[in-house]
Amino acid sequence: MNNDAAKTPEYRVRCLRTATHTAPEPVFLYMKGFGRTVDVNCYFWLVQGGGRNALVDTGMGGDYPGRLTESARKSEAGFPVGDGEDTLSQLRKHGLRPGDIDLVILTHLHYDHIANVQLFENADIVVNRKGWEAALSPTHPVFDVFPKDVLAHMATRMKAQLRLAADEETIAPGIDVLWTGGHTRCSQAVKIRTAKGAVVLTGDVAYLYDNLETEHPVGLGVSLYESVEALRRLKREGDVLLPGHDKRILDRYPDGIIA
Repeated sequence: MNNDAAKTPEYRVRCLRTATHTAPEPVFLYMKGFGRTVDVNCYFWLVQGGGRNALVDTGMGGDYPGRLTESARKSEAGFPVGDGEDTLSQLRKHGLRPGDIDLVILTHLHYDHIANVQLFENADIVVNRKGWEAALSPTHPVFDVFPKDVLAHMATRMKAQLRLAADEETIAPGIDVLWTGGHTRCSQAVKIRTAKGAVVLTGDVAYLYDNLETEHPVGLGVSLYESVEALRRLKREGDVLLPGHDKRILDRYPDGIIA
């Protein structure tokens, strides 16, 4: 083992369910399953190691001072948050408060992935650079459905915390981001070094294991070609791949511990 590898921490990755959702199957698998629906979960991810407490995405729900409610009213009716599954409750289960989180990586800027970002006042907030710039200057009402109140808060109150990442960048030793596009212009995957090898959190370029296993793109996206290219690349990059919304993650890892 070389010296750099010896110094790179191995992280623990935990899956935290924050909501559920049901939608037509073609949303998840492009042009497939008309007339059928699919039940999915919404997740965020706790990554710990090397003295660092990090989150990938930020969960949903909860009642706390300063909560941004405009997008919540529009979104959480379709994404119900279960008892004890809101962000603050999930952190408390693991002995953490928002102030203990020093790094937040956002796979993309849809509401169900960034709803509670404003809680994390001590964290660097990592967003893909070109995707962030695109989200602030939306060009199409179908593709650019980002929560305006949350983005405005990030652009003003959290501006000093934002870390605008390159398409490929090491965010911390053993944690890398890889731009995928496909689903949104700001979509990025997160590759994490663990004892089980490289764990890749795909974000929503893959909603389901089916997207990865059959290289079938998601039905809600900005580029089918980018989606397929990303699915193929992430399969090469990761030893353990975790799609953005598949309920089977908690069948495979009932305690939520990935590595």
